[in-house]
Amino acid sequence: MLRTAGIKSMANALRQALSDRKMDLSHSDCLELIAKQFGVKDWNALSAAVGQDAGDKPLLFSAEGNEIKFHRTTQRLDVNDTDLAGSRFNDANLSATSFNQINFSGAKFNDSNMTGWYVNDVNLSGAQFQNINLSGAAFSNCRIAGVTLDGVPLEDIVEAYRKAQMI
Repeated sequence: MLRTAGIKSMANALRQALSDRKMDLSHSDCLELIAKQFGVKDWNALSAAVGQDAGDKPLLFSAEGNEIKFHRTTQRLDVNDTDLAGSRFNDANLSATSFNQINFSGAKFNDSNMTGWYVNDVNLSGAQFQNINLSGAAFSNCRIAGVTLDGVPLEDIVEAYRKAQMI
């Protein structure tokens, strides 16, 4: 895991490597470039995410190849216009999370606590849910063709309910 001091060391190494190639950048410019490599706006945003005290604040994510891995954190994420296809969330608390205009097609939800979720204009086609607590969940204006609940087509359940209400 990286810390602020490690990131500053990376900026120093970058500055030296560029200087060896006759390219002079300030330490500040190198910090900005390092921040961009971690996918954040600038050094201030990266520094804030990591914390000012180099000794006790680990970086919130690590990059491995084309993957960014988030580690235990209590930070709030604000994700916009992002492709997270193939992402995995394990042992994550997403309670009181809002999802708007999200494509969850083919997603798999297993042993998930979705307490307080707000889901609007979301594509769940092909998604799989197992061991889900749906207590108190409310669904409205949903297309349910092909949806099953414990193997029973939801359309059949709704139709049987409506027929029972007419009696």
